[in-house]
Amino acid sequence: MKGISPIVAAVLLIAITMTIAGILAYWSTTFVAQGLPGENITNTQCRFAQFEFVSCKYNTTAQNVIFVLENVKTTEITNLTTFVTYSNGSVSTGVDLNSSLGTGAQGLKSYSVSGVPSDFTRITIKTSCPELSRSHTCR
Repeated sequence: MKGISPIVAAVLLIAITMTIAGILAYWSTTFVAQGLPGENITNTQCRFAQFEFVSCKYNTTAQNVIFVLENVKTTEITNLTTFVTYSNGSVSTGVDLNSSLGTGAQGLKSYSVSGVPSDFTRITIKTSCPELSRSHTCR
């Protein structure tokens, strides 16, 4: 019985291996380009975002809260929204600060929220990053 020659077998083996390698290379580049499921640029940027309250004061006469926020990382923080929690457990509707917290020199900003009765217990700042928010009790 005759089989295939060793040269033909080697050529076929190399051709099959190269075909499989090409298919895997194409699949892996499209997989990496799309990213992981649920992963997007915003979520990636949110990993490098963080801010802190520098100060927070309540003005009883004007019934407003004045606070200073500092961006402590290198990613701009956007869509800052303020929520005020009161002693009875209710929470105010979010007040959009119409601002972003930049980086560097623009990373330290003062804000004011007016119309806050004195029975509030804390102020919460939420951002465009779902996991990035801070709360503070101001007095």
